[in-house]
Amino acid sequence: MNFRDAEPKDAEAIGQVRVAAWRAAYQPFMPKEFLKAMDATRNLSELRTRLVNQNSHFTLSVAEECGQVVAFSIIGKPRYEAPPKTIELWAVNVLPEYWRRGIGTSLVKRAIAFSSFSGFNSIELWCIKGNTPAQETYKKLGFIESGRERSSSRLTGITLNELHYAKAL
Repeated sequence: MNFRDAEPKDAEAIGQVRVAAWRAAYQPFMPKEFLKAMDATRNLSELRTRLVNQNSHFTLSVAEECGQVVAFSIIGKPRYEAPPKTIELWAVNVLPEYWRRGIGTSLVKRAIAFSSFSGFNSIELWCIKGNTPAQETYKKLGFIESGRERSSSRLTGITLNELHYAKAL
């Protein structure tokens, strides 16, 4: 397994990983119609532009096997009010056929190391309440549930409940 910074040429594969991972992992939380309608090609030009301009406030890493992108993680400027010197783990998505191989864990460790090296004091994330495999992974890596919760229906049209996790760096 090779882990590296994503490049603009990876945008399409990243879109495909995202759709496959969401359809498999989020069935209990999101409407089937929403998951079925997901489009792997949506926002590819925007993603390519972001991949050209990566920095400490937006970084996307990929895991690849035999040249195929099988997972990715994104860290970026928090999309909510957060303390100074905080970075947010926006996403970790792994193709379902690669689950339980430690790939997601390795991507989170990479995000933690990059964030620490870049001078951040903490890394935070929001996880869908009830997504036990993800919650267990984050706890195993030293993230602590803060007790903060949020709910939103903006993305799917139904309310998603999320838990906040933080890790000091």
